[in-house]
Amino acid sequence: MTGAQDSTTPSSFDGTTGANAEDTRGAPAVDMRGVTRYRTMAKMVASMPMDPDDFAEVLAQHAEFIANGGGGGRWETMITTSDENAAIVFGVYVGPKAAAGAQAGLAHRRLTGLDLRGVQLAFADLCGSYGPGQDLTGANLAGSLLVDSDFVGANFAGADLSGADLSRAELRRCSFRGANLRGADLEKADLTGADLRGADVTDAKWPKTIMEGVLR
Repeated sequence: MTGAQDSTTPSSFDGTTGANAEDTRGAPAVDMRGVTRYRTMAKMVASMPMDPDDFAEVLAQHAEFIANGGGGGRWETMITTSDENAAIVFGVYVGPKAAAGAQAGLAHRRLTGLDLRGVQLAFADLCGSYGPGQDLTGANLAGSLLVDSDFVGANFAGADLSGADLSRAELRRCSFRGANLRGADLEKADLTGADLRGADVTDAKWPKTIMEGVLR
């Protein structure tokens, strides 16, 4: 996450394995098990799943955005307050302006029931999105913003998450087998029971990541 403590481990992991994680933003230390996301972010998830036709249109517009030079930028994340009970997180994309298309804005969207296999969402905004148990095998999420998202039990096997920001994401029991996590930011993410076998984690960032029971 932009501005977060930088702790890179090219070939090893240095995550949190106990229940408590220090909050480096000035708020009191809290028990982070099960509440890695800011509490308000979980409450902001859309009540209804996204319509498949609307999602298809977002994908088409995003493909145009990438094809016309919109990719290759970076996300800066903003937090409204250090109070974990009230904080709202959002992202600002710093990158080239595309000549056509529109960048996918899927923040806080409920993605359950959609076909996400091989989905092309590089450099997309998925901040606070919700897709537990979803199949994202072979998905391209490189450079995307997935902070405070919930993908518990999802399958990211073979997915490209290089450079993605997954800070505080709920990723318990996810499969990342053979995934590309090069340079991904997993600050305070909960990877309890996740499968990282065969994943490329070169230069990934792991400050206070919860790693209990991770297979690697």
